[in-house]
Order: sequence, then C-alpha cells, then structure tokens
Amino acid sequence: MELQTPPDIYLMKREKSRAGCMTALFAALIVVALAVIFGLVHWFNQRGTEPAEPVEFPVAPIQDEIPPVQLPDIPLPEVKPTAKPDTKSAAKPSAKPAPAPTPAPAPVPEAAAADTTPESAAVEQAPAANTNEAVATLAKARRKLKAGDHAAARTLALQALAASPGDAATEEFLSELAMPLLASQRPMPEKVEHVVQSGDYLGKLAATYNTPVALIAKANNIQGATIRIGETLRLLDGNKHIFALTVSKSRNDCVVTLDGNFFKRYRVSTGTNNITPTGVFKIVDKIEHPPWHKPGSKVIPYGSPDNQLGTHWLAFDQPGYGMHGTWEPDSIGKQSSAGCVRLLNSDIEELYTILPKGTLVTIIE
Repeated sequence: MELQTPPDIYLMKREKSRAGCMTALFAALIVVALAVIFGLVHWFNQRGTEPAEPVEFPVAPIQDEIPPVQLPDIPLPEVKPTAKPDTKSAAKPSAKPAPAPTPAPAPVPEAAAADTTPESAAVEQAPAANTNEAVATLAKARRKLKAGDHAAARTLALQALAASPGDAATEEFLSELAMPLLASQRPMPEKVEHVVQSGDYLGKLAATYNTPVALIAKANNIQGATIRIGETLRLLDGNKHIFALTVSKSRNDCVVTLDGNFFKRYRVSTGTNNITPTGVFKIVDKIEHPPWHKPGSKVIPYGSPDNQLGTHWLAFDQPGYGMHGTWEPDSIGKQSSAGCVRLLNSDIEELYTILPKGTLVTIIE
C-alpha cells in the first residue's frame, strides 16, 4: 500500500521554498543597491578633490606716493533768519500758527573748519597771554622801584595796566607810587626844569605852568615862599599835562588820571539817597581850612565841631557842591553826605595840592 503525503504538509513545504527564494532575491537587491550607492559616493569624492584651474585676476600697479587732493574753498552757506508766521492769515484767531522750522545749518567742510581753527584759538588765548604779560611787566616795575627808579617803575606799571585794564594789583601799585613821584624832585616825563630868574616867585611860576603853588613847594622842598636865583626847580607842566577826575556813585570811588593814564584811586562818600548830581563839573575855587556855609543857617567857622567840611574844600561851578574832607572817616565808602563828594582829610589834602583850578570832575552813577 503506497503512502501519500497529506496535502497540508505539502503546501507547507512549498511555502517555505517560496519564502527562501524571496529572501535570497531581496538580499541580492540590497547588495546591488549598496554597491551602486558606494560607487556614486566614491565618484563624487573623486570629482571634488580634482584641482581647479587657477584664475588670474588683473592687479592694478601700486603707486609709491598718493598725490595730494586739494579741496576747493567752499564758502559757508548763509543761514537766512526764520520768517515769522503770518498770524493775520490764520483761519481761526484762537489757533496758534505753527512756528516755521529753523533751517539746520549746513555742515562745514573740513577744509574750511581747519582754516578757522588757528585764528579762533589765538583769540581765546589772547586774554591769558595779556594777563601773563601784565604780571611779568608789573614784576619788572617793582624791581625798578626797589632800585630807586620811580619814573621807570611808573612807565612799566602803566604798560602792565594797558595789558590788563582794571587790574587791582597794578592800580594799587600806581596809587602808592603817585605822590612820592609827583610831589618830589624825582624826574618824570611830565615835569620840566626851571632855573629861577630874577623876578620869579612861586605865584608867578604857578601861573606860568598852570600848577598849584602847594605842589611846587612840596615837590621842591621849599619852606615858606622863598626861592633863590639860580636854583633849579622841577615843576609839573600843567599846560601840557592835564589831570581829570571821575567819581562813581555806585562804587563810591574817585579815579584820578593824568593825560588819560591812571594816576590814583581814592575812596569817597557821595550823597544820601543818591542825591549827588551827575555830570561834568569844573573846580573853580580851592580853600584850605574852609568855613561851612550851611544852607538855611549861619556860617560855621573852621574848627567848629559842627563844621563838616574837613580840612580842605574844592568848589564846583555848581553852587553848593564840591569835594571836601571829613571828621567822620567811617562814613567813607558809603552814600552818607549831603550831596557833595566827601574824602578823608589826608586824601582831600593831596587833591588840593596837585589839582589846579579848572580841573574837570565827572560824576557818574
């Protein structure tokens, strides 16, 4: 009797055989695909490593020196003022017209700015340079004074004051130098030498040279009124060299000038409540030991405790006003007088000595 394989076993073997073939076919395909991929990768790598042909670019020749570029002078643009808005043409009165925009200034070219820099720098450095010059010149003046050359010291100090106007140290130096130089036989450019002739006397010389008798006597150490024939006197020539005074009510000071140059500064007192009049006045009279003609009262003689004029009086051409001394030194530097210009007795004595009649006094606020 012949044995037969059951149908299900046969089918199972057939399915196993088919599955093995499919697996082998799939594995072969994978191997082929990997080979193709590997070949492509290898081909791309070989192509990327091939050297590229060099490319030559033209190179411009290098110049040893670059020629300078000259910039033209460009004038600065003129900025016109902004026009004011026309408020009349506005539709509504309450609406404020928008202000016209201010045009921004055009940028200044570098070349133009460079041209103006040195000039502006020089202007800014000028005050410092003048101050240094004034300090150095004043130092020279002090050395000249120490050496006994008063005239040269004054000349240098005036130069220092011209370089630095209003400098307090220089003005103080000149103020201290003023009377020792003028009221002595020391030479100075404003003085002349006069040899006493027969018929000369102090009053005649004072009239000839328009200088006070008191200054001639003090400068030449004359005791009394006697002068000797043949004696040489040094006199200020008041016909050519002029004193002038400026009184400031706000500063309460008086500046004396000689030929427009600073001579000396004095502290003064002016009228209470600013009552001292301003303007230009002329000294028309000079009185030593003056009586006081007090308004609305009898004359108060010199030496009376009620006499407020001090030791000297310089009358102005405006009646009732002038310059005088005081017995109240604490009042100086304030507005405390009845309207006149008040000084210390020692200061009014100096002005009485050096100022001739006709000297102008300017009073300012």
